[in-house]
Amino acid sequence: MDLNVIDGIVKVSACVCGKDGVISRVEEDSMYQFIHDRYPEYLKKRFESVLDEFFLEDIQIETYISDVKNFGLNSFVVELCRFSAGSDGLDIKENIALDKVKKMLGESK
Repeated sequence: MDLNVIDGIVKVSACVCGKDGVISRVEEDSMYQFIHDRYPEYLKKRFESVLDEFFLEDIQIETYISDVKNFGLNSFVVELCRFSAGSDGLDIKENIALDKVKKMLGESK
């Protein structure tokens, strides 16, 4: 797997998790563990670097989604967002963002 694609997926999930105003440590840990369980080559140091980069960027969720939607990982992206954002309770704003991700990726179930 191209690690740059996973970087983009992390940013999509970070957008969803951050919609309530903060990405909690629980959400970060859940996000990393979910990714690492499927892609063990994706290391914590890289994950943390991608999150740091995310916080410095001013990019909308639609851009991140368009960067990752053509790699056959749409269900993985949605499940990651649902799992990580829900790990500390799914806020209404996070739920709206999750719905947007599902619609943009054609995963509206």
